[in-house]
Amino acid sequence: MRKWALLAGVLFAGVAAAGCATAPPVTGPSTRDSVPAAEVGYRKTAQAAPIVSKGPKKRVAVVKFQDKSAYGRGRLGSAIQDILTTELTRSGQFIMVTRQDLDLILDEQDLAHSGTIKAGTGATSGEVLGVNAIVTGVVSQFGVKQKSATYLVGASKTQTAEATVDVRVVDAVTGQIIYAESGTGVHETSSTEVLGIGGRTGYDETMEGKAFRAAVSKFIDNLIGKMASMEWTGKVASVEGGEVTLNAGKKTGLAVGDRLRVYGEGREVIDPDTKVSLGRRPGAEKGEIEIVDFFGEDASIGKVLQGKGFAVNDIVRFGK
Repeated sequence: MRKWALLAGVLFAGVAAAGCATAPPVTGPSTRDSVPAAEVGYRKTAQAAPIVSKGPKKRVAVVKFQDKSAYGRGRLGSAIQDILTTELTRSGQFIMVTRQDLDLILDEQDLAHSGTIKAGTGATSGEVLGVNAIVTGVVSQFGVKQKSATYLVGASKTQTAEATVDVRVVDAVTGQIIYAESGTGVHETSSTEVLGIGGRTGYDETMEGKAFRAAVSKFIDNLIGKMASMEWTGKVASVEGGEVTLNAGKKTGLAVGDRLRVYGEGREVIDPDTKVSLGRRPGAEKGEIEIVDFFGEDASIGKVLQGKGFAVNDIVRFGK
């Protein structure tokens, strides 16, 4: 009986010691708030920007982010692309261009394989993509720290993943950066083993995604608010007699009876010193149309109310 009592005492002491060691201190810039932020309700850590939507849903493309972290070696950019695409879709305020559509178009454009936008070509690429805004950026930092502790009858291990993401929003019409921010997120996980019983874990790859989600949570609400407040524009896809076909319809949020102003495409202006595109000058106003019908996945037909000289690639917007 004394042997069993002694063994029980050792086990109790071991469990107590290991229980106190399940969360050893972690050095570095990690913060406790980042752990629940990455798992449950992570948007609560973001400072929400007031969302003032102007007009129908904007078409948005999230381009694969560059991975400049030494750890990722170029493989982490697609993770941020997926997370941001999911979050922007969940907001219900945008029409997202799919990755398949992007791949088909970007293979022939200067955005291909780079995850960014080359100086002076934003407007051209945006026009080909047919979007209002392009979201891009960089995974500037990612790393995993591990801390272990050994006790009389057990051991514990804590892994901490930290990620920093820089994001930019480019106006696809002008090629100008209209929003830029960065966010740093941390995810921490621990395991404990007592007398050979308990969690003995290696590197957990889900830590990457949770750290990235914590980083995105720092700016996602402001990013959504900024893009939602952009002025919506559409384009003329064809002109037939007194009718104009637009590249936006019911899915975008247009309604029968909506009246839109039509403007010329405008001339692209190049900086004479840097040779970088400054965007397009606003085109001259040509007239007004009224939406009378919809067809296809997301297209509409407008009846010309006044004006003339309408052409493919003309810009349409709601009157001010």
